[in-house]
Amino acid sequence: MFANQFKCALVTLIAASAVTFSQQADAAQPVAVEAVSQGQLTSELAVNGTLHGKRDMVITAGVTGRLQYVAEPGLEVAEGDVLVRIDTLPLELEKARQQEMLKRARINLRFQQQELARLKELAKTSSAAASQVDKVQNAHDLVHSDIALAQVELKVIDDKLNRATVRAPFAGTVSKRYHRAGRDVSRADELLNLVDIHQLEARLYVPVKYLSYLSVGQTLPVSAGNLDAPQTAAARISAVIPATDPRSQTFEVRALLEQQNAPASKHLWAVGQLVDVKVPLAVSDQALLVNRDALILRKQGVHVVKIEDNNTATQVPVTVGKGQGKLVAIAPKPEHQLLAGDRVAVRGAERLTNGQEVDVQN
Repeated sequence: MFANQFKCALVTLIAASAVTFSQQADAAQPVAVEAVSQGQLTSELAVNGTLHGKRDMVITAGVTGRLQYVAEPGLEVAEGDVLVRIDTLPLELEKARQQEMLKRARINLRFQQQELARLKELAKTSSAAASQVDKVQNAHDLVHSDIALAQVELKVIDDKLNRATVRAPFAGTVSKRYHRAGRDVSRADELLNLVDIHQLEARLYVPVKYLSYLSVGQTLPVSAGNLDAPQTAAARISAVIPATDPRSQTFEVRALLEQQNAPASKHLWAVGQLVDVKVPLAVSDQALLVNRDALILRKQGVHVVKIEDNNTATQVPVTVGKGQGKLVAIAPKPEHQLLAGDRVAVRGAERLTNGQEVDVQN
């Protein structure tokens, strides 16, 4: 009797499990879908570049002398701010000496003018020899020349005085200092580096076989930082230099970064920073584009699962073309139809069969 009761309970349990399994099999399969789009894919070449300030320059001493002030590294300056100041005392003394020389020449000129006028009057009555008049005339003309030379020398000294104070030709940051105050320098000595942090350009080297794909005005995507949260920007090509390096067979491209909306105190990019640049090479024809996750790979081929308007699944065999990012170009095989705007499953489609009902989750 106990055995019969056990058998009845077991049969009831198996029947209940079969009903539950049947209900689960008949339940709609949850899926996530995305629309098929139509567009063009661009082939890209990934190259590395380096950021430079567009107007970076090395500041040299304006004149020979002793340094009184040299800006410190890290100092941000505006256009016209003082970067270098050189002791001007020797120049000021030279200017004072030259002014006295000019004063003496003018005094001498007055004397020569008076002497020349006197001799010319005497020469009219043959009281003075012609040679004597010529000698005074020559001295008179030499004094005029001395005055002109002294005036030129004063302009030279004024120019040196102006160059003794070196001002920033553009707004930027001092990145390096070669000499400190108190040192004697000559005019050609390098004193500091001034970098342009407001106009950055990426300089990259591209294989020469891709020269025809790049032109001035073209926009390139630039990125840097970690892969999880990359720092991105757009750069517009400002120069394509068709001069090839014989060893690397590459040519230089310069692209100016677009202005970033950031606080003035926060710099998003740094001079000398390595960046990743994608160079567009070619554009494909119009094609149907789907998310890579929509592709179902099987031994018999590749297909996507199209979700009909009545939320049923239809397998569509496709031919896979080029890809870019998460998108890939596809073409439905003959006797199958897939149009832009159709919905395809991107998650939950691995076990779907034709005609199976689905539950769209998004």
